Amino acid sequence: ARQVGGDRVTVDCLSRGFQDPHFVEAKPSLILKVRDADLFVQTGLELEIGWAPLLVQGSRNARVQVGAKGFLDASTFITPLEVPSNVSRSEGDVHPGGNPHYLLDPRNGALVVKGLADKLSELDPPGASVYAKISADYTARLNAKIAEWQKKMEPVKGTGFVSYHKNLVYFANLFGLVSAGEIEPKPGIPPSPSHTAELIGLMKTRNISLILTMPHFESRTSESLAKATGARVVVLAPVPDAVPEATGYIAAMDYNVAAILKAMGK
Repeated sequence: ARQVGGDRVTVDCLSRGFQDPHFVEAKPSLILKVRDADLFVQTGLELEIGWAPLLVQGSRNARVQVGAKGFLDASTFITPLEVPSNVSRSEGDVHPGGNPHYLLDPRNGALVVKGLADKLSELDPPGASVYAKISADYTARLNAKIAEWQKKMEPVKGTGFVSYHKNLVYFANLFGLVSAGEIEPKPGIPPSPSHTAELIGLMKTRNISLILTMPHFESRTSESLAKATGARVVVLAPVPDAVPEATGYIAAMDYNVAAILKAMGK
């Protein structure tokens, strides 16, 4: 939103990059921010289901209620992956609309940039030409970086990995990485000793040498897996500010690509 809006917008982020986006406390201070907003943007696909509706409804701001002109679900611009045919809570934290971690594929980021530019132009018609110019420039820059990242990641294409949570399907799809499983036995379910033991056996059998996690997950299990298998742990930045190097969306992806290549000796 900052990239697209430039000087014409003031942006407040209600969750921080180092937080688990599933679990953000709906504080009164956040409700006040939503109360004064002209536009509320969410990732969608139920990523923020536990807290965003409380903020929107609690704000009593008619401009940003669901269905109003100032409410934007960014997931409407992308094609979700892993849409379940049968939703059961026995399978853990499953999202009925598909996997919500789509911004880890910057091709989806480019689609969201276009959607944001259109929405800001709708809310602020005098700024439409500004939003169109800024978003076009940013998209061109992003597309150039996507080509650069794919070229850099070519040597590790086909590499197997274990992730902490089932949140890297879009990232893996972009770069041709192959998931061997997750540290969580089911999405949102904490790792158990038995599942960890099974994972160690699997990693040894398939020679999986890469563990991908994120700052908001506990590190003990990842480190114990690495010690048992000789794998390397890489802490990725799912969004800006997740790690100090991730000062923006492009910087976060730069960091992720460099961190994996370094871990793989490339």
